[in-house]
Amino acid sequence: MSGMSKVRAVLTVARKRNPHFPELWLAAIRVESQHGSKNEADILMAKALQECPKSGILWAASIEMAPRLRRKTKSSDAYKKCEHDPHVIVAIGKLFWNDRKVEKVRTWLDRAVTLAPDTGDFWALLYKFELQHGTEDQQKEVMRKCIAAEPKHGETWQPISKAVENSHQPVEVILKKLVVALGKEEKAAEDNKHQ
Repeated sequence: MSGMSKVRAVLTVARKRNPHFPELWLAAIRVESQHGSKNEADILMAKALQECPKSGILWAASIEMAPRLRRKTKSSDAYKKCEHDPHVIVAIGKLFWNDRKVEKVRTWLDRAVTLAPDTGDFWALLYKFELQHGTEDQQKEVMRKCIAAEPKHGETWQPISKAVENSHQPVEVILKKLVVALGKEEKAAEDNKHQ
């Protein structure tokens, strides 16, 4: 049995035992996407949204997976189902970012950090945005608010903040490292699209 087959089998068993656990669905979807099985990832996403129709992380992933022309419709559907979920709010903010609608991006990302101040990934995205499009004062304000919020969660935040070399680093250092990591993730995603 190949490594991919084992991963699929484990995730399938886990999802059958926990069908309403969106993180398991998302893990399976990402595995299929990373291995070039877009159709299988799309099928899994449809099933996942049936099992977990109010999951913001699944709706956010669904927006990002959708073809560019369908993202607006997908984001509208997601917002109707999860209008107060910060993952959906961030996904919509990213759409505005792609369209260079600076004030809308700022509004949506600011809303996300207000809804989930404990999620460092959202702070990093807002800080990265301000580094690209904001003033020095806006950058300092995001940094100040993030330090005050002392985020502890986030898919990327936790591994970076809990790494041994970062264990005693202040929030400011972790935030800056996360912005660098986000840039690397975006570059890797772009490289994968062009392969």
